[in-house]
Amino acid sequence: MENSKKVILITGGVGYIGSRLIRDMVMDDRFAHPVIRIYDNLQRQHFCGLMDLPSAGSYEFVEGDVLDRANLERAMQGVSSVVHLAAIVKTPLSFDHPEWTEQVNHWGTATAVECALNAGVSQFLYVSSASVYGPGGPFQESADCKPIGPYASSKLEGEREVMRGGQHGLRTTIVRLGTVFGCAPTMRFDAVVNRFAYLAGIERPITVHGTGEQVRPFIHVCDAVKALFLCLADPRAEGKVVNAVTMNLSVNEIAHTVQAIVPSASIRYTDQHILTEISFEVDSRKLMDMGFQPQFDLRKGLQEMLSRWQGFQSPLGEAGSSGS
Repeated sequence: MENSKKVILITGGVGYIGSRLIRDMVMDDRFAHPVIRIYDNLQRQHFCGLMDLPSAGSYEFVEGDVLDRANLERAMQGVSSVVHLAAIVKTPLSFDHPEWTEQVNHWGTATAVECALNAGVSQFLYVSSASVYGPGGPFQESADCKPIGPYASSKLEGEREVMRGGQHGLRTTIVRLGTVFGCAPTMRFDAVVNRFAYLAGIERPITVHGTGEQVRPFIHVCDAVKALFLCLADPRAEGKVVNAVTMNLSVNEIAHTVQAIVPSASIRYTDQHILTEISFEVDSRKLMDMGFQPQFDLRKGLQEMLSRWQGFQSPLGEAGSSGS
């Protein structure tokens, strides 16, 4: 792994956001064509995330877990900047696997920060979640955080580890992303927008939990990557927390937009999973004041996804489900 080029380490670089980021970064002149070192444990077996990479890029791959300190320290050697994406990623109100979520998202981040400090890394960008705020809003970055559930709590603990790294000389930025949607080389379909697109695409009913009036913050995966690039390149983001959200939408707005694109899609309501009725909204004026301009609205992102499913007919007697 010896070279003379600038090296940027992307933990979780084969995941949903990472698979888009490692392709777009090599096309962005702000990063002067770096070597992109991808660190991922391939737990989800997203091998396709490493395939068909742009020919203009220079890539290295290190297979490993963020809890493997020795391997992560090796991967940090010669690195100038880290984008820390590696995490157990859950829908905002998930309570699944709380101990493992805490281990990876909190203590894995603490390990990454410590390894970065030991390796002399100068810049550390931590990808957090807007779910750290808890119910209410619209929240600005200075708002008190009252997370609900192990995922949101673990991401907030990860933020605190990054802030401690900043006190020891790391140039840190924390980006709180809204729920990400849209097409990427590797995909997730547990969160509401992608889940609804999947259900409509295979001709299954869209299931909305509760009234559907609950509001959540969202950002398209391509816009999420652009926001991360801006925060990585702009000195104004150094030492800051930055919200990255382009729309606050109700679950009904999403379902009805899907139905407008796919008129045959049906919508069903259920009273199950009461926690999914919690609403929260996020204010991204700080990001917009830095010159960020989103490229995708909900309809454009849904149209792109829905165009990928063709020829399905509705199976008799089957009902849909969602991660709303």
